[in-house]
Amino acid sequence: MVGKLVVVMGIDGSGKTTLINNIKQCSENIPRIKPMSIFKDSVFTRELEQVAELNGKTRREMYSPILRSIVWRNDLINNTLLKVVPELENGNIVILDRYYLCNKIYSNFDEQNLSHMDKLFEILPKPDLGLYLDVKVDIALDRIEKRGLKKSPYETKENLNKLRNKYLEHIVQEQYPILKIDANLSEKEVLRIALDKIFEILYKNQSEERESNGRNI
Repeated sequence: MVGKLVVVMGIDGSGKTTLINNIKQCSENIPRIKPMSIFKDSVFTRELEQVAELNGKTRREMYSPILRSIVWRNDLINNTLLKVVPELENGNIVILDRYYLCNKIYSNFDEQNLSHMDKLFEILPKPDLGLYLDVKVDIALDRIEKRGLKKSPYETKENLNKLRNKYLEHIVQEQYPILKIDANLSEKEVLRIALDKIFEILYKNQSEERESNGRNI
């Protein structure tokens, strides 16, 4: 029994984390659906942060963008193999708030370029569905401001526009279906659209299982 992998993607402020949290609340009584953050408990990045703190600096102050991107990439691979693959092998639908397309886009931003290392991602399961949250940059910036947190270097109007254009360029090249969702809509409407597609996959999966079991009788 093989599960399905759904990945949520989009620029900062598009609502990825919000959508994952809302899906968690709506699917608490559906054991087959497993929303999760792929970068939670990222052991390699955490070690960089600990060493930086010992030197009285932040991770961004102490390490180059390309080193941070390489470590981020390794955390993605490590967490996917340790946490996501077992869930898929148990036949669950795993929903991630980011995945390797996000890493490709952010790691190849501006002057740094890790595209020659993108082959590393070939060892990871390919998504069965992508949910791209397409948001106007001004709306994304407003959401970022409301968080009240320190902004990352990516969270400027110019950089978010660049990242959005990169997403729009890359999603048509991916070898799996990607649904573009208007993330300017309300949280409730974005959730409804996403859940409709996820449940479509769930029911299709269950139908395939019944057919397979019928053939094995």
